[in-house]
Amino acid sequence: MEEKTIITGTIENYIYESDSSYRVCEITLDNDESVVIVGSFPRLDEGLSYEFSGVYKEHPKYGKQFFVESYTKSDSFTKSGLLNYLSSGKFYGIGPKIASNIIDKLGLDCIKKIIEDENALDNIPSLTKPKAEALRELLKINYIKEQVYIKLYGFGLTTKMVNKLYDKYENKAANKIEENPYRLINEVEGFGFKKSDNLALNLGIAPNDIRRIKASLIYTLNYVCYQNGFTYLTKEQLINSAKSLITKVDINEIDFIDALCDLEMSKEIIVEDDRVFDYSLYNAERNVAEKLLKLNEIKPNYKKDDVKKALDYVKGLVEIEYTPLQEDAIISSLSNKLSIITGGPGTGKSTILKGILLTYAKLLDVAITDDIFDYKVCMVSPTGRAAKRMAELTNHKATTIHKALGYNYTDNFTRDEYNPLSISLLIVDEVSMLDILLLQSLLKAIPNKCQIILIGDSNQLPSVGPGNVLADLLNSKLFKTTRLTQIMRQASDSDIIRLSNMVLQERINYSIFSNKKEIFFYDRETKDAIDGIYKILDNFISKGGDLYSDIQILAPMYAGVAGIDAINLAIQEKYNKEDKLIVRDNKVFKKNDKVLQLKNDSMLDIMNGDIGKIVDIIKVDEKDALLIDFDGRIITYYASDLDNLTLAYAISVHKAQGSEFDNVIMPILPSYQIMLKKNLLYTAITRAKKRLIIIGKIDTFERSIHQALMNRQTSLYQRIENIPISQDNKIFDPEIPFDVFGEYDMEGITPYTFMDNN
Repeated sequence: MEEKTIITGTIENYIYESDSSYRVCEITLDNDESVVIVGSFPRLDEGLSYEFSGVYKEHPKYGKQFFVESYTKSDSFTKSGLLNYLSSGKFYGIGPKIASNIIDKLGLDCIKKIIEDENALDNIPSLTKPKAEALRELLKINYIKEQVYIKLYGFGLTTKMVNKLYDKYENKAANKIEENPYRLINEVEGFGFKKSDNLALNLGIAPNDIRRIKASLIYTLNYVCYQNGFTYLTKEQLINSAKSLITKVDINEIDFIDALCDLEMSKEIIVEDDRVFDYSLYNAERNVAEKLLKLNEIKPNYKKDDVKKALDYVKGLVEIEYTPLQEDAIISSLSNKLSIITGGPGTGKSTILKGILLTYAKLLDVAITDDIFDYKVCMVSPTGRAAKRMAELTNHKATTIHKALGYNYTDNFTRDEYNPLSISLLIVDEVSMLDILLLQSLLKAIPNKCQIILIGDSNQLPSVGPGNVLADLLNSKLFKTTRLTQIMRQASDSDIIRLSNMVLQERINYSIFSNKKEIFFYDRETKDAIDGIYKILDNFISKGGDLYSDIQILAPMYAGVAGIDAINLAIQEKYNKEDKLIVRDNKVFKKNDKVLQLKNDSMLDIMNGDIGKIVDIIKVDEKDALLIDFDGRIITYYASDLDNLTLAYAISVHKAQGSEFDNVIMPILPSYQIMLKKNLLYTAITRAKKRLIIIGKIDTFERSIHQALMNRQTSLYQRIENIPISQDNKIFDPEIPFDVFGEYDMEGITPYTFMDNN
């Protein structure tokens, strides 16, 4: 382990600066030795002396460098340093002569004197009063900022944390933290309970302080619900889980109960019997149930006989022979206010969807290509890739839910109950991905006259966000449901579809791996997995395959020697030899890298899960930027936003949901076992269109198909049906989920973090 050292020196020049505050500087130490320092810190003033705390490291290319962990301005200045600083051009009208006059009269501690004494600059030769006032004001601003930084470093924070806090609160940063460090959990990205709690205890907040107990409860409630898809926790679960956060003191349970009462009184939480809800999730479930019940009271726009006549016309027009179940699905969906069509791959959902559009056009008595049809019908999906696939299958416009609702730069929707969509038919695909909050936003913007058709595969993974929407709606009596179980003739000889159904039935005929037609299985241990992937990719590329568009690696975990992060770095190093690169917080992106967007960005018009390719790395207005091709759209992506980007040679199964790829490599390794569930395997398998290559162990695959996902604690179904929330709705593990997975020993790592990296 490198030994921490403090060095004192003067900034001579900046060798490299990035938009992310990462800098490489040359400094001169007090003994005139020249040292290169690197780290993330604000631009320091050349000519002034600073103390840097950090470690020396040997860089393989650039030699010995000093890695800065924190810094403070030194109390000692040299005359030449002060002269260079004051005459550097950053202070209006101050040249070398006036700077020298200031130092000669006030001495080497002149900056301190100028800041503290408003008359200190009186009678300096050649210095006018306006110049003196401007100099003092700018020195004061710089001094305040430096003092805030120094105080933040004094809290034991890293440079990255300090920069985030100053960006958020500016000169009030230290005061805000001293008032209540726990505010950072909700106000500053990257601060969970553990970091904020350590900061609070270091600042002297008592271990049994009510603010600490409340913060542990709020954090636990939100953390568990958003990471595990719940909409509530029981009081027992919440208190027991929150207790595992609180260390260094044994707090009586009555204190937690009192804190819950305070939170309820201040309307920070909702308590219903023994269930505790986050306010937004409670309202979302109630609002969704109320809107659906209201829509269901309104008569559908078309009678069953009218729909049947329109369908008969369509059948004669396009010469399509629908199965009885497909006909029933089309007729039911258009003659009911609310309907669901659910089924796996190969069951004819796409054929039904095209039939619905053609039949609806006949009911409207317009051509499907007419503008009026576009005006009346809205087809949406939770992800951009799923919407694009929907449009390609139907030759009709489809978009993301976010775009349809007018997602804007304030992270809000312009379409809502006050500005609804002017549509009469809404079709939502990939409904298994829909969480309760997004469904609430969608329903708010739906006029009461609108019919709703939901399409999805109930066997796929549920949404990453809170709720169990598709399952709850399928259980309710509101939606007319068509379940597609028959595999269509054109898909019946697909080994990929056969394997997906074997997984659902938990009964694998392993001879399917001997066919080597669509599915290939390579036996590998975890330690050999990446070498195995290399061999597959080498063979693929040698036959003309494109690493960026023709093949996708899907894995369940980010961490580990064969996790998504390790696979991505290995592939980048082996297959992308580009020298053009950009570095931010240990992330390296090169020209030609395949990348994945991690968050919705309305300004750039790219969504969580979009995959792109870096086509160039350039300077735009003197800022580092990437040019990224997202499905034919070139986006200028600044280095300051790189936290929202990751490599995409390998992605999580959740991120792949709603997409299809010609060729899929799916590692199934013993080290993944905690994450491998039946739904996850099924979802991954059904992403492959032409070829599925599994690398791993057969016994791991076998165990995984018998592992179901954890149940979700939700109450949408009961609210729709107006029935009590029964004991069956709860998971009888009072310490869920932390004692099961040990997340608090791995700050920020949970099962769903592995899946979503977000």
